[in-house]
Amino acid sequence: MPFALGMPALIEIPRLHDLIDLCQELELSFIELNMNMPDNCPEMLNPLEVRDITRSAGIELTLHSPDELDLGSLHPTVREGHIGRMREALSWSAQAGVKVLNMHLSPGIYFTLPDRRVWIYEQYVDAFTSNLWSSYQELLSIARASCVDICTENVTNFCLPFVAQAIDELCCLDGFHLTWDIGHDARSGFKEREILLRHEPRIRHMHLHDYNGQSDHQVPGTGMLDIEGMLDFARRRDIRVLVETKTPDSLRESVRAVRKML
Repeated sequence: MPFALGMPALIEIPRLHDLIDLCQELELSFIELNMNMPDNCPEMLNPLEVRDITRSAGIELTLHSPDELDLGSLHPTVREGHIGRMREALSWSAQAGVKVLNMHLSPGIYFTLPDRRVWIYEQYVDAFTSNLWSSYQELLSIARASCVDICTENVTNFCLPFVAQAIDELCCLDGFHLTWDIGHDARSGFKEREILLRHEPRIRHMHLHDYNGQSDHQVPGTGMLDIEGMLDFARRRDIRVLVETKTPDSLRESVRAVRKML
């Protein structure tokens, strides 16, 4: 296989041993643990035991940070709490042998006016961007020392002008990488694609699922996306591909579908 295929942690399978069994059944290369689920959090898993178990099983791990992560927060103590959580995650990842820490970039909240939305971070874009810069600068330094890639994922927010501006600036940082979630990109009307391709060499990770016009995380080949084209992109750039459907049955169906396209 010219690139690695993996699976996400599943809400129906909380135990790591059971996830590993499914990963081996599907002959996949890695599992993306998800810190949104307490069972996947660093304090719940001994990193050295995790390292030994996954090495014995012949699989690798990536790690998804909590969705509420906000490294650009305008509240110093809130921002420091989130940075601290990522320090913990990186320290655990280094010991557990995790290869990628996948993160979201929060656009914050908005005020709903009679005729439009006003994003708080857009109103305070200089402070927001400065906070992101300093947060990432610290975490990327730790990540490099830990041999972990931090990859920032599009979540239908890269098309917001103030987020796009922040991404453009963060791409000047050594070690800043991107995750291309192709289902989220489709949900945005493919508006995120422009900024992702503008920084194509930074793309190190892919979340692959289909979009049927109403919802994403659908089985590849059942929606509107050019899955074969995206697999070809990943193959050419040797990008890890997470097959991101969220139940055991849909994951089995998705892996079968993807393998037929390779």
